[in-house]
Amino acid sequence: MEQQAPKPSRRYLLLDELRGLAVVAMVLYHALFLLGVVFGYSTAQAWHQAVRPTQPFIAGTFILVCGICSRLSRSNLKRGLKLAGFALGLTAGTFLIRLIGIDLVILFGILHFLAAAILLFCLAQKPLDKIPALMQVAIFSALFFVTANLTLPASDNLLLFIVGFPTFTWQSADYFPLIPWLFLFLTGTAIGAWGKQGHFPQWFDKPRCAPLRWAGRHAIWIYLAHQPMMFALVMAWQWITSFFA
Repeated sequence: MEQQAPKPSRRYLLLDELRGLAVVAMVLYHALFLLGVVFGYSTAQAWHQAVRPTQPFIAGTFILVCGICSRLSRSNLKRGLKLAGFALGLTAGTFLIRLIGIDLVILFGILHFLAAAILLFCLAQKPLDKIPALMQVAIFSALFFVTANLTLPASDNLLLFIVGFPTFTWQSADYFPLIPWLFLFLTGTAIGAWGKQGHFPQWFDKPRCAPLRWAGRHAIWIYLAHQPMMFALVMAWQWITSFFA
């Protein structure tokens, strides 16, 4: 029997909307962090503490959706290298803001993690293709939940810091180590295998919210732009109000 050709990669509207919802939530979370923790506004600080438990769920949505989309991408190598470039630029930018007395250096944040995860998936995709998707979901999701609360021994090695070993030598204001987050990403790649084969339900294609869809499709630019813009706005506000103090 002649084998059916694999279906081409496609874009599912639900994934764009979930990514858009996550990036909007992240912008709001970072706004409260900036106002409350960095600039010391008490009301924002209280709100930041209240919403702090949501941060892993916001980031987890990004990571899971990115994993799913890695199965639907035409070139993960290109995506991974592009994100790595953005991540290195972000790190350089956080070193620059130390010049104005704000110490928020990001060594291995979510962009660094996503770049590393995508590039590792490039290497692992063919071996993973030999394992049934359902088995991968079961294995990787179990590993994620087991390691999510795992405390690894301390190490001063930068590579081990990236893996997830805590250290006082290396610090990152935004920190997403490979353990446990790589397992969530790989859970997403396994789910994405069903989408690549056209097995996602029809409601994955149903349009719901155009603004969220737009935000999801431009998530990387929103992520890169929102923090510098918020810094500039808050500092401009403080400079203006200082004349009326």
